[in-house]
Amino acid sequence: MKKVLYAIIPVVFILLLAASCDKDPQIVPADDIPSYATGEKQGNITYQLLIYSFADSDGDGIGDFNGIRNHLDYLDALGVSALWLSPAHPADSYHGYDVTDYAALNPKYGTEADFKALIDAAHAKGIKIYMDYVLNHTGKGHPWFSEALADESSPYREWFLICDNPSSGWRNFPMLNGYSYNSGEWHSATSGAPRITISATSEPVTTGSASWNIWTWIPGQNGKEISFVDDGGGNYHIVLEINGKQGLLLRRDHSWDAGSKFGASAGEFTITEGTSVSLVAEGGDMFFTGSGRYRINLTNVETKTVYYMGAFGSWMPDINYGDVSAAESNACFMTLASSVDKWVGMGIDGLRLDAVKHICGGMNSFNNASNVTFLGKWYDRCNATYRKTHSDDFYMVAEVWMDAKSVAPYYKSLPACFEFDFWERLKWVLNQRTGCYFCKDLTGYRQMYSAVRSGAIAATKLTNHDETRAATILGRDSAKLKQAAAFLLSAEGQPYIYQGEELGYWGKDSDDGGRDELVRTPIVWESASGAATGDLGGHIDYELLKDDISVKNQQEDAGSLLHTYYKWTRARNSCKALAAGTMSAHSIYNDSNTAFGSIAAWYMTASGGEKALVLHNVGTESKTLDLSGDKLDNQVVSLGEVKVSGSSVTLGASSSVVFMQ
Repeated sequence: MKKVLYAIIPVVFILLLAASCDKDPQIVPADDIPSYATGEKQGNITYQLLIYSFADSDGDGIGDFNGIRNHLDYLDALGVSALWLSPAHPADSYHGYDVTDYAALNPKYGTEADFKALIDAAHAKGIKIYMDYVLNHTGKGHPWFSEALADESSPYREWFLICDNPSSGWRNFPMLNGYSYNSGEWHSATSGAPRITISATSEPVTTGSASWNIWTWIPGQNGKEISFVDDGGGNYHIVLEINGKQGLLLRRDHSWDAGSKFGASAGEFTITEGTSVSLVAEGGDMFFTGSGRYRINLTNVETKTVYYMGAFGSWMPDINYGDVSAAESNACFMTLASSVDKWVGMGIDGLRLDAVKHICGGMNSFNNASNVTFLGKWYDRCNATYRKTHSDDFYMVAEVWMDAKSVAPYYKSLPACFEFDFWERLKWVLNQRTGCYFCKDLTGYRQMYSAVRSGAIAATKLTNHDETRAATILGRDSAKLKQAAAFLLSAEGQPYIYQGEELGYWGKDSDDGGRDELVRTPIVWESASGAATGDLGGHIDYELLKDDISVKNQQEDAGSLLHTYYKWTRARNSCKALAAGTMSAHSIYNDSNTAFGSIAAWYMTASGGEKALVLHNVGTESKTLDLSGDKLDNQVVSLGEVKVSGSSVTLGASSSVVFMQ
């Protein structure tokens, strides 16, 4: 029976598409899984994937760049023209949002050569690559932050929001203008490092030695480079970040043949605050004398308690960009922008910016005007690099997790922002089975955006990696999930599909103690045994790791949710009106016609005049619509039961259809 379906469905689908938009539509393969020629995808559909849980290529249980590259055919069949990758940098946590090096890649995911190979292979299929960038904070393990705490005179001290008394000290940071102090966002830390004070009384440790780098042998910290610091009067001290009782050997160079070894006379030394030890050049060894071993007991000296801002928690210290009106000249800003230059040079096409409303402020008090100013400078800087080698503009989309009215001002600085209100409205539409207000709501949002920026891009979506999944909110109702896809792919905006959404994955981020891993489940390609579960620490709903909902099984089932996505992404990519149209209300079936409250209807009109009529019935009963003013002979795509009779259309429960006009 399946083979019969596979033979019939593609033919019907091809005929529908041939009669609709493209003069020369892409032929759907016999197995009903689409493929695209280069440049054929015009729907601006992006797929959000989690590197660590998408696909594992080397059997270590962790997703990687090569795993993504190995499944580009799958992503191509979904009709996506861009990938938003979760943070690819080294980080403190599995998810990557606590970065420890913006200019490097997480070695768990592969090498720079692997990343470049992914970019090139994706481009060959007409798929762009967007990196996730975290500008609000670093990870606590970032060397910048460690040095900022260790040394009050370090230039990195100014890269974070560090002060002695945050209840009043926060006012000294221009970025926090308008911020309301929240003690829960400030965390204590020890500033400074344990120090040993050593009086240098023997050559060559005295005159000129301040510029020498000294190599140390310390258990667990081999090869740590330090410097002599001039205390004046020919005395130097050595600053070491060491706790407890450790062995110590100082050398000018790590090579054992280099000479210039500094030690002490034979004997055991316990150094406490204020104690001086005379070093002996080439004549002694604080570590080895024959078979003996000498120890130094260290005590914490010259340390104090300071406070730093970390709105998302103590493990994510917030970055300080100074006065945002001059952010482009801020050292941290310039360093981060330089790291983007590297990835642009490698071939990336855009950035997704994390948590931008918190850059100037905390979790509940933030300065939108300052954020907009900062982001404008950030975009201009990144775009300037990109435009050196491209004729188009750099893509940048921001997570501004607010209502549409509050998001609108951000379009002054950025071409695209996520539209969280899209899903807020759609989940209400589907669960309340009331569609007549949907078009009015969305067109209202678009008017607010376009008033700020011509060509503003609304990045529409269902859910993402921080939200309870759509399938959970919709009660795992297959009909609702299919119609959610149809809405997403037939409305104005540039849609995002979140990893696993096309497979019906569920998950609630407040389960299991609020573990967000539960909404970040690995893809099961053929068998659960190959899923990239290694970075999730066992925090997985194992009901999702089942072969019967794998990609393979859903590809073989013509009635699966995955095939609904195939059909509607194909329709969007093939039809300019759906791909790039402007939304407008139907003259009869709209927010004023509550007698047909379950009907969501609108037109999509492209710049060249192409026009499509979109109809959705979210109700539990069939509805017959009088559409005498519309053309019904050119159907693009449908879902559920759709019957055309003369000038009327009957839509079954949870059914949708698109007609060309």
